Amino acid sequence: MEKLTQLTETISVTPQITPSDIKEIAELGFKSVINNRPDHEQAEQPLNSDIEQSAISMGLKFVHLPIVAGKVTAGQCQQFTQLLEELPKPILAFCRTGTRSTAMWTMSSNDGESFAHRMDIAKSLGFDLNWVSKPEK
Repeated sequence: MEKLTQLTETISVTPQITPSDIKEIAELGFKSVINNRPDHEQAEQPLNSDIEQSAISMGLKFVHLPIVAGKVTAGQCQQFTQLLEELPKPILAFCRTGTRSTAMWTMSSNDGESFAHRMDIAKSLGFDLNWVSKPEK
Protein backbone atom coordinates (compact mmCIF):
# COMPACT_ATOMS: atom_id res chain seq x y z
CA MET A 1 0.00 0.00 0.00
CA GLU A 2 1.20 3.48 -0.79
CA LYS A 3 1.34 6.45 1.57
CA LEU A 4 -1.32 6.55 4.27
CA THR A 5 -2.26 10.01 5.59
CA GLN A 6 -4.22 10.42 8.83
CA LEU A 7 -6.58 13.42 8.69
CA THR A 8 -8.15 12.83 12.11
CA GLU A 9 -8.38 9.97 14.60
CA THR A 10 -11.34 8.61 12.64
CA ILE A 11 -10.39 9.08 8.97
CA SER A 12 -7.29 8.55 6.86
CA VAL A 13 -6.75 8.77 3.12
CA THR A 14 -4.49 6.98 0.67
CA PRO A 15 -3.88 6.71 -3.06
CA GLN A 16 -5.37 3.83 -5.05
CA ILE A 17 -5.43 0.51 -3.22
CA THR A 18 -5.61 -3.01 -4.61
CA PRO A 19 -7.45 -6.09 -3.38
CA SER A 20 -4.15 -7.39 -1.99
CA ASP A 21 -3.84 -4.26 0.21
CA ILE A 22 -7.02 -5.08 2.13
CA LYS A 23 -5.35 -7.53 4.53
CA GLU A 24 -2.86 -4.85 5.61
CA ILE A 25 -5.66 -2.27 5.90
CA ALA A 26 -7.59 -4.60 8.23
CA GLU A 27 -4.43 -5.36 10.23
CA LEU A 28 -3.88 -1.60 10.68
CA GLY A 29 -7.26 -1.53 12.44
CA PHE A 30 -9.46 0.12 9.84
CA LYS A 31 -13.12 -0.88 10.05
CA SER A 32 -14.44 0.79 6.88
CA VAL A 33 -13.21 1.69 3.39
CA ILE A 34 -14.65 4.37 1.08
CA ASN A 35 -13.69 4.24 -2.60
CA ASN A 36 -14.01 7.71 -4.17
CA ARG A 37 -12.68 6.62 -7.55
CA PRO A 38 -14.92 5.79 -10.53
CA ASP A 39 -14.20 2.50 -12.27
CA HIS A 40 -12.26 2.72 -15.56
CA GLU A 41 -10.70 6.09 -14.75
CA GLN A 42 -7.37 4.57 -15.83
CA ALA A 43 -6.74 1.31 -17.61
CA GLU A 44 -4.57 -0.27 -14.92
CA GLN A 45 -6.72 0.48 -11.88
CA PRO A 46 -8.40 -2.46 -10.13
CA LEU A 47 -12.17 -2.71 -10.37
CA ASN A 48 -14.21 -1.51 -7.42
CA SER A 49 -15.99 -4.89 -7.22
CA ASP A 50 -12.67 -6.72 -6.75
CA ILE A 51 -11.58 -4.40 -3.93
CA GLU A 52 -15.04 -4.58 -2.35
CA GLN A 53 -15.00 -8.39 -2.39
CA SER A 54 -11.62 -8.43 -0.62
CA ALA A 55 -12.81 -5.89 1.95
CA ILE A 56 -15.98 -7.80 2.76
CA SER A 57 -14.02 -11.05 3.07
CA MET A 58 -11.86 -9.36 5.73
CA GLY A 59 -14.93 -8.12 7.63
CA LEU A 60 -14.63 -4.48 6.57
CA LYS A 61 -17.53 -2.22 5.62
CA PHE A 62 -17.06 -0.97 2.07
CA VAL A 63 -18.75 1.88 0.19
CA HIS A 64 -18.22 3.04 -3.38
CA LEU A 65 -18.92 6.78 -3.68
CA PRO A 66 -17.28 7.67 -7.01
CA ILE A 67 -16.25 11.30 -7.40
CA VAL A 68 -15.25 12.75 -10.76
CA ALA A 69 -12.35 15.16 -10.23
CA GLY A 70 -13.57 18.76 -10.16
CA LYS A 71 -17.25 17.77 -10.35
CA VAL A 72 -18.29 17.29 -6.73
CA THR A 73 -22.02 17.71 -6.11
CA ALA A 74 -23.84 18.83 -2.97
CA GLY A 75 -25.49 15.41 -2.87
CA GLN A 76 -22.13 13.66 -2.83
CA CYS A 77 -21.01 15.91 0.05
CA GLN A 78 -24.16 14.97 1.97
CA GLN A 79 -23.54 11.27 1.30
CA PHE A 80 -19.92 11.55 2.45
CA THR A 81 -21.00 13.36 5.63
CA GLN A 82 -23.48 10.58 6.35
CA LEU A 83 -20.81 7.93 5.76
CA LEU A 84 -18.42 9.70 8.15
CA GLU A 85 -21.14 9.66 10.80
CA GLU A 86 -22.45 6.12 10.29
CA LEU A 87 -19.57 3.87 9.20
CA PRO A 88 -17.54 1.98 11.80
CA LYS A 89 -14.30 3.81 12.57
CA PRO A 90 -11.55 4.29 11.75
CA ILE A 91 -12.31 4.86 8.06
CA LEU A 92 -9.89 4.72 5.13
CA ALA A 93 -10.94 6.69 2.04
CA PHE A 94 -9.08 6.45 -1.24
CA CYS A 95 -8.97 7.72 -4.81
CA ARG A 96 -6.16 7.98 -7.38
CA THR A 97 -3.88 10.15 -5.21
CA GLY A 98 -5.85 10.73 -2.00
CA THR A 99 -6.63 14.33 -2.96
CA ARG A 100 -10.31 13.84 -3.89
CA SER A 101 -10.93 11.89 -0.70
CA THR A 102 -9.24 14.65 1.31
CA ALA A 103 -11.33 17.26 -0.51
CA MET A 104 -14.49 15.33 0.33
CA TRP A 105 -13.47 15.37 4.00
CA THR A 106 -12.85 19.13 3.97
CA MET A 107 -16.24 19.79 2.38
CA SER A 108 -18.28 17.17 4.19
CA SER A 109 -16.96 16.58 7.67
CA ASN A 110 -19.35 17.30 10.50
CA ASP A 111 -16.61 17.14 13.14
CA GLY A 112 -17.20 20.56 14.68
CA GLU A 113 -14.13 22.08 13.03
CA SER A 114 -14.44 24.87 10.50
CA PHE A 115 -13.99 24.38 6.78
CA ALA A 116 -10.98 26.75 6.94
CA HIS A 117 -9.38 24.65 9.70
CA ARG A 118 -9.84 21.43 7.71
CA MET A 119 -8.36 23.17 4.65
CA ASP A 120 -5.35 24.22 6.75
CA ILE A 121 -4.88 20.63 7.91
CA ALA A 122 -5.05 19.36 4.33
CA LYS A 123 -2.53 21.97 3.18
CA SER A 124 -0.15 21.13 6.04
CA LEU A 125 -0.29 17.49 4.93
CA GLY A 126 0.73 18.44 1.39
CA PHE A 127 -2.63 18.39 -0.39
CA ASP A 128 -3.28 21.12 -2.99
CA LEU A 129 -6.96 21.89 -2.63
CA ASN A 130 -7.01 25.37 -4.18
CA TRP A 131 -9.87 24.18 -6.41
CA VAL A 132 -12.07 23.35 -3.40
CA SER A 133 -14.63 25.90 -2.23
CA LYS A 134 -16.62 26.05 0.97
CA PRO A 135 -19.81 24.05 0.53
CA GLU A 136 -23.11 25.87 0.71
CA LYS A 137 -25.40 24.82 3.51
